[in-house]
Amino acid sequence: MSAFPRGIDPVLLVSQVRNTMPYLFDQDAAFSGGEPARIVLAAEAMGESVREIDHLSYFKLCLSAHYLTCATPVPTDVDNQIRKKLWPQGLPLDVALEMGRFVLESLKWDFTMLSSRFVSGPRGTEWENETLSGHEGEWFTVATGAYCALRQYSQSRAADQAQELYDAIAREVNRHSDVFGSLWRARDGIGALKASASIAHNLGDMDRVMEMWELSMLDPLRQNFYKLGSSPFDAQRKLRYQGRLWVAGELYKTHIDQGSMAAENHRHFALRKPRSLRAAPELRIPTAPFLDDWGRVVARYFTDRSPSPERGDAEVIEIAEALTHGWERLGNTVAYGRALRSLNEVRPDLKLLEGFRKKHDLRVILELHQDRFEKKWNDHALQALDDIPSRAQ
Repeated sequence: MSAFPRGIDPVLLVSQVRNTMPYLFDQDAAFSGGEPARIVLAAEAMGESVREIDHLSYFKLCLSAHYLTCATPVPTDVDNQIRKKLWPQGLPLDVALEMGRFVLESLKWDFTMLSSRFVSGPRGTEWENETLSGHEGEWFTVATGAYCALRQYSQSRAADQAQELYDAIAREVNRHSDVFGSLWRARDGIGALKASASIAHNLGDMDRVMEMWELSMLDPLRQNFYKLGSSPFDAQRKLRYQGRLWVAGELYKTHIDQGSMAAENHRHFALRKPRSLRAAPELRIPTAPFLDDWGRVVARYFTDRSPSPERGDAEVIEIAEALTHGWERLGNTVAYGRALRSLNEVRPDLKLLEGFRKKHDLRVILELHQDRFEKKWNDHALQALDDIPSRAQ
């Protein structure tokens, strides 16, 4: 067992993964979570003896659990461990280097298996197979933590791996810029909105880890990648990444209809209550507010696959109640209304929208057809993309 302090008990961590994504542990389920799934399943197979794993193995388990669950209804809470606490002073360099190597390898994993919140570049372009998701932001944070930790060692091997991490971060930041730029050029407003949500999240989280480690303002990582989503220029007033990442950050905050991407993409606490939403990967929540298609998937899933019609009805009603409660509490959002509209479209017999008849502002959202809703957001996004560059100061 590791001599270094650790947070959550490994047995408890595996149980938390099972709680939020039980399908991972179902041998009959057609789900493959890739390498992080293999690591968690191997840990489960160890039973109580998993508590004796060494520091490197514990780090791999925490990082894998985080990647697996961060897009599920109830993500595991190991963020600060993988970003800093598991990189303590006195950690042997060989262990730190293995951890850093694992972080670098993890960027190659297919995150689209683990989340429904991603966007691809435009079809017919060189970027059509490139995706952006919040998982790249989770990678940014742990890569930044690894970089900061390795900068504390005096040995050249540590400096070399810190440079590898820096270069990987630089390539990934550049890829973010290129994918967003491709969507902008293609005049794909909704694609740009979805990309803006990932970019704002990813760069913001990287900033917070730099601050957590109190990384010097003179460090090249901080000089070149800090506040990319909130400032178009560097200290010498040179435009960074053609201003695209700043434009993405501004687009994320832009008010459209009754909301914004920033207001819509929260932690979905209201949807943690219906445990049925954890039953299958196709039920994971996509990028808000575009939940129309998801609402239909949810309604059909429980209508067609529940063990009895009564059980299916009860599950759809419980999800609709959670959406209603969340929508009424949040304010200035439309996503849950879009999902409710689709639930009701598939299951009109359940009369899920009865309570909204006297609420004019909410009823307007519920009555708007999906095509018109998405065109409205698409057009507003394109208008914003035309306007935002003129605000650069």
